[in-house]
Amino acid sequence: MRKIGRFLSGGLFLCVLLALLFAAGTVVLTVLLPRVFAPIAAAERLAAAIVALAAVNGRELPAMRTAKLFLLLFPWTGIFLCLLLKSPPPPAQPLPPFCGSETERTARLAETMPLTAESCEYFGEGENFWRRLLGEIAGAKERVWLQFYIVAEGSLLSEVLSLLEARAAAGADVRLLFDGFGSAVTVPRNFCKKLKKRGIAAKKLRPLRFPDRAANRRDHRKIAVVDNAAYTGGANLADEYAGRKIRFGHWKDAAVRITGDAALALASLFEETWTGKRRIFRPHSPIFGKAGIPCAVFSDDANLRSDRKGVRVLWRMIASAKRTLYCFTPYLALEKGLFDCLSAAARAGVDVRLLIPHIPDKRAVFALTRAEAGQLLAAGVRVREYTAGFLHAKCVAADGKYAAVSSYNLDYRSLYSQAECGVFFGDERVAGEVERDFLSAWETGCEVRVKKSPVAFFLRLFAPLV
Repeated sequence: MRKIGRFLSGGLFLCVLLALLFAAGTVVLTVLLPRVFAPIAAAERLAAAIVALAAVNGRELPAMRTAKLFLLLFPWTGIFLCLLLKSPPPPAQPLPPFCGSETERTARLAETMPLTAESCEYFGEGENFWRRLLGEIAGAKERVWLQFYIVAEGSLLSEVLSLLEARAAAGADVRLLFDGFGSAVTVPRNFCKKLKKRGIAAKKLRPLRFPDRAANRRDHRKIAVVDNAAYTGGANLADEYAGRKIRFGHWKDAAVRITGDAALALASLFEETWTGKRRIFRPHSPIFGKAGIPCAVFSDDANLRSDRKGVRVLWRMIASAKRTLYCFTPYLALEKGLFDCLSAAARAGVDVRLLIPHIPDKRAVFALTRAEAGQLLAAGVRVREYTAGFLHAKCVAADGKYAAVSSYNLDYRSLYSQAECGVFFGDERVAGEVERDFLSAWETGCEVRVKKSPVAFFLRLFAPLV
């Protein structure tokens, strides 16, 4: 009941209500105007034809182009929705693997500056991640910066806020960022004001508005910075991510804790998000260029101002894999380029495996995920479902040498629209930990039940929005 009350009193309800009113008005116009004003109806169809020509001749993703052309079948509404939808141009084809030092190769694969981490700790469970983070927050001296897509009331949030309040009272710089859609019904509308009274600075990212061309481009990042350490991965600030609440069986997640230059880069990314101003990160740690764990921090914003780094990192990892490529993902909706790249790797003899959930959190999206998995199976990629519960981890490991731990799902929104981040490692120890975690989960999985679903058939038209 509490979530229903927040939905009715929050911005999400207003957006839904306005969208329904818009749809109802469109239906009335569609029925009445052609009878009364035939020239207006003809003009609308002419405008739709112009928009269709623009879509066909644009450099958008093929799936986005298909979705737009389908929407134009609907009078009045279609033009408006097509103008709202926008995607970045498809990324260029991946470059061949780069030969050089491990640090340079890692940076080249991730297309960013070479960094080193003094230490890296991998968590194959959200419960372990949160236990480590809570302990570190309790002893923080300088700063605690937290950013999550979902912040939800519960025992975990209560504990985190108590620790943040104590750290703020002790003089630490305490901040909290959360997404306006992801947390629309999980925290009260005046959440930021309540936190301010407790000495905690908080901001809501990308508040919900209607109409809004950026409504589908959320901030999906997960970053925690505590003094000189930084964390990122898939876990949000809600009880199910810490194993305190059972929603869909066992909740499988993953994250990393890093120190050194890579931690400074994640801190810089958080500060850029907090201020809204772009920054150029310049390493100043004394270990830069010296021994450490070769890695690279990569990220994408939700403003479509440049090529998407996440999809290019994934593309590079697939193209560079010689023996194995293992991927965790909760959602699966690939555009043709990535699908072909995975298929080509499998045909070339690479052991390509994907692990997806068995218990869905969103049934419609799960139907699309299974349909995509069926097509990958037919192309030679091995796919299984994680049977213990819901799989929310977002990791990729290649050849036991490279690994990426991030907030990216293997779907359109995550790879092409949302703000995301992750860390790419060129280190056999870290890659080995991710690979062992994957293989352990893989052994508990089951074969994918491929069914022809009319829901999936319809959703594939709108995959860029799912």
